[in-house]
This record gives sequence, structure tokens and C-alpha cells, in this order.
Amino acid sequence: MKLYLVRHANALESSSVDYERELSQKGNAQCVDLRNFIASKKITSNNKLHCSAAYRTKGTYSRIFTSYEDVSFHKSLYLASASELLTFISALETTTDVFLIGHNNGLSDLASYLTGKSVGMKTAACVEIEFPFEDSKFISKGIGEIISYHRCDIGDLHYL
Repeated sequence: MKLYLVRHANALESSSVDYERELSQKGNAQCVDLRNFIASKKITSNNKLHCSAAYRTKGTYSRIFTSYEDVSFHKSLYLASASELLTFISALETTTDVFLIGHNNGLSDLASYLTGKSVGMKTAACVEIEFPFEDSKFISKGIGEIISYHRCDIGDLHYL
């Protein structure tokens, strides 16, 4: 199975509520590049897509996918830690690939924990991690392999 972790695109700086920050002009442009990368991965409606309910993650989702029926938004994913994200993913007990749009530092920490590599996810980054089994309940420390890492402006890095 594969796990796709996506950090939201660049958001506006704001003195208002962090949860309600919208994407910036740069973030909108990042989404175009990210959409092209994700399209190359052949993400389909068979994949489970889970997204933080924050405005910037919803904005990232809506600009990456023009129509995607199997998406759910979760307040619990807002600024979730690596431990909280792992608990969430494991509890899905799904045999289909999982796609998650969220926030740092939780995403970077989770990718590092699952792969045993130091992973830093900047805005609009996507890391594709593959596991040697077919159920999300078995995802755990150090057994994932990074298949690809992408962030617009820096291109693809493949860890083989």
C-alpha cells in the first residue's frame, strides 16, 4: 500500500485566526504544479482522501482535485502531531492507498518516523511512501520506503 502525505500550499500571513488562513497567490500557483505531479501518480477515486478542515488545506485540496468524491474533512487533522496522524491512519484499517492533506510539523515528523529518513516538508510538498503490506493498520516505524518526494520550485527527488 501507499501513503501520500501532502502539506498545504503557501497561505496568507494573517493576524486573525490561524485555522481560517486562505491560500496566497503563491499557494495557488503551487497547487497547479502539485496537481500536475499528483496526476502523474494516477491517484483515483479508489484512494481514500483525508484532509484537515482548515481553510488552507481545503483550498489546497480544491485546487489539486477538480472532482473527487471520496474525500473527508477532519478537524482532528488540524496541526496534528506525528503520533496523532499515525493513530488516525492506522484506525482507517483500509486496504486502499491513503492520501492525506495536512500541516507541519506533524507531516514531516510522521514521514521521518515511518521511513527512518530525515524528511522536511515545505509548503506544497508531497511525499509518496510505500509499505510492504496491504492494510493501513500495519503502518509503523521505519518500514516505509520513500518512492518520490515533490515540491514545486525544487523538482522531484527520488530516494531509491
